[in-house]
Amino acid sequence: MNKPIYRVGVRAEFSAAHYHGGAAESCLRIHGHNYRVEAELTSATLNSGMVIDFGEVRKLLGAAIAGWDHRVLNEVEDFRREEPTTEAISRLLYRRLAGTLPDPAALARVTVWETGDCWASYGE
Repeated sequence: MNKPIYRVGVRAEFSAAHYHGGAAESCLRIHGHNYRVEAELTSATLNSGMVIDFGEVRKLLGAAIAGWDHRVLNEVEDFRREEPTTEAISRLLYRRLAGTLPDPAALARVTVWETGDCWASYGE
């Protein structure tokens, strides 16, 4: 029998520009997005009635994206070796957040929306 799991999430937003190959020709030119980021956490147990305090997750998520807001992502050190695709952003944010959460919370995935209907998620 499956063990019950609590799932909680916190969203944040940042605005940035980027360019990359491998998609439509328009992606080769610099363009911007209002990115929406969601961190989804899970736990089988609660601590003081919660998986985690939402405020704590907001601080961690805000710190993880702080250097990207109103920047050209291709010029940010985090993306010097890879193109700043939505997939790469979600993976990098997941890896930044995964080791920072207190028990019993565990990071399930990070989802990044590039537009209102296009997103990428990463989890391990």
